[in-house]
Amino acid sequence: MKISGRGRFFVLLAVFLGLSAWLLNSGQLTFLTRGLKGLTGGGGKQNKLKAEDFDFELVQKRDVHQKVLATGTVTLKTGAEVKIGARVSGQLQELKVKIGDYVKEGDTIAVIEHEDMAARVSRLRAELLEGEASLEKIVQEGPLEVNKDRAEIEQLNTQLRLAEKMFKRNTELNEKGVVSDTVVDQALEEVEVLQSKIKLSQEQLKLQQTQVKMDAQLARARVERARANLMEGETQLSYATIKASMSGIVAFISTQEGETVVASLSAPTFVNLLDLSKLEVTTYVDETDIGRVKMGQQALFTVDTYPEKFFKSVVREIHPKAVIKDNVVNYEVILEIDKEAIQLLRPEMTANVVITTGVHKDVRVIPKRAVKREGKKTFAVVRERDKLVEKTIETGWREDQVIEVTSGLNEGEQVGLPKKPELGENGNKGPGGPGRRQ
Repeated sequence: MKISGRGRFFVLLAVFLGLSAWLLNSGQLTFLTRGLKGLTGGGGKQNKLKAEDFDFELVQKRDVHQKVLATGTVTLKTGAEVKIGARVSGQLQELKVKIGDYVKEGDTIAVIEHEDMAARVSRLRAELLEGEASLEKIVQEGPLEVNKDRAEIEQLNTQLRLAEKMFKRNTELNEKGVVSDTVVDQALEEVEVLQSKIKLSQEQLKLQQTQVKMDAQLARARVERARANLMEGETQLSYATIKASMSGIVAFISTQEGETVVASLSAPTFVNLLDLSKLEVTTYVDETDIGRVKMGQQALFTVDTYPEKFFKSVVREIHPKAVIKDNVVNYEVILEIDKEAIQLLRPEMTANVVITTGVHKDVRVIPKRAVKREGKKTFAVVRERDKLVEKTIETGWREDQVIEVTSGLNEGEQVGLPKKPELGENGNKGPGGPGRRQ
């Protein structure tokens, strides 16, 4: 069967369309198109590179830092916030501070009515003075009584010695027949009576000494008890004058003058003090980055109120327990803030943190814009004399707008950065028309 010229055209068209569909599905059409471009001279990359399409910068050497980014909060250290309350009940008589005031340790913050406590202290002080006077009397008069008893014993001893002499003399005279036996018996009786008196007086002396000692001890105990009562009363009175336990800023006041404070098992809080020199940054680091964070590493952070100012800090603590929120695992890291700029910060400020976890010193770097990638290939456009070539490179760490080059480029070589398209008057890319491809 003979096919006309028009029929042959439609047959060839159907075959071409079928082949094109097959090539498109198999991925060969793109390859074929590139091959055709190469054959026609339109596909060589080296022929496409034009110097006017690039800005050029030198391969330089500098330090490249590895960094971990995190978000945190400026927080108070443990002990930097003190809640001050009343330890005694009563009406708040005087409040000496207001929110925002700076107070030093020991400054008076408030005074609670204390007339009854002051009267009790006066009574206890009088009781102490009375006890001390009683003790002094015992200390002074006790030895006098003891000495009096000793004098009586000494007098009896003198009388005994005289009686013993008389008894001895009468005994000798009785042997000579000068005196009767009755006289001798009377002399002996006198000796025995005196001996009994001396013995009794000695017992009384011991009792007197013991009594004086016990009276003194009892008086001293009364004095100590009175002194303890006075100390307790003075302590209770001191609680009526509420003082700052540390230096800081008054951040909160809950009780005003004239209100009644009721102290129970726990002291009611009515003033909060903050020591703003004791601040730290609590930040949360993702589980993918926490392995690179170490104690002592340097960190910088900014806060929203000073977006252009970088605050220095150091990693002080890395908490081992994870914090899981919205199925994201983070670890709490505490930063010690440099003291020089800490006065600019306030608690609960949001901190944008950059932790430096490593550094490659004096390495070759190029701008990130100079790096191109196609598949697994990484290359850069390099100017060599009067032509542009593409060199395969290997890259390392990135920092800001530069990237480390580990191989493929030397210091001082010029790499090309594709020029950024300019916006024309009508808002399109280019100097007045639609944007052109680079």
